[in-house]
Amino acid sequence: MPLMLLPFIIIILSLFSLFRNRSHRSIQESQESFWEKEQRANQTRKQDISGLSYIHIPLDTFPCGQYQDPGLQELEQTLETLSTRKILNLTGISNTDLKLRYGAANLNILSDCDANFTTLARTLTAYGEQLAALGHWQDAVRVLEFGVSCGTDISKNYTLLGALYKEHGETARLNSLIETVQATDLLLKASILQQLKTSG
Repeated sequence: MPLMLLPFIIIILSLFSLFRNRSHRSIQESQESFWEKEQRANQTRKQDISGLSYIHIPLDTFPCGQYQDPGLQELEQTLETLSTRKILNLTGISNTDLKLRYGAANLNILSDCDANFTTLARTLTAYGEQLAALGHWQDAVRVLEFGVSCGTDISKNYTLLGALYKEHGETARLNSLIETVQATDLLLKASILQQLKTSG
């Protein structure tokens, strides 16, 4: 009986070895491709980035200083600080691709712009949430809508905005928000849409 199984064992081991070698070769090719791309990126000349779509915070449309709430004041201070800095939504773009597009010499500047965007997205969501909690729903909507226009990737920005639309009978705006989310490639897109449609 063991002798009858031997050919099958040999075949299985051969197939295992074949797939392992293919996998190893594929990984090696991917690594070589990455380092080749990285080398090209590091040699890319510095490009003019002055014309990029920088985000400008419309502080004059926000209720800054209108409500005496410590939580709001702290968030407003953060927004005021961010308003003096350059902000770019570079979500989903790797450092290698940034260097290929704009030159390695711009990477640090672009990284700072992206970090500012991350801070902005978190602050807008927290700001909108606090305004809503205090009953200032129209101000909250204005802030959260700006977050959407910036392409925030924070799911709560979308779901809270949708909940406010539903609560105050803004059906058309809720449907528009759903369409906006459908057109994105957000990581949690399916979950956000499910919550928006449930709230609707």
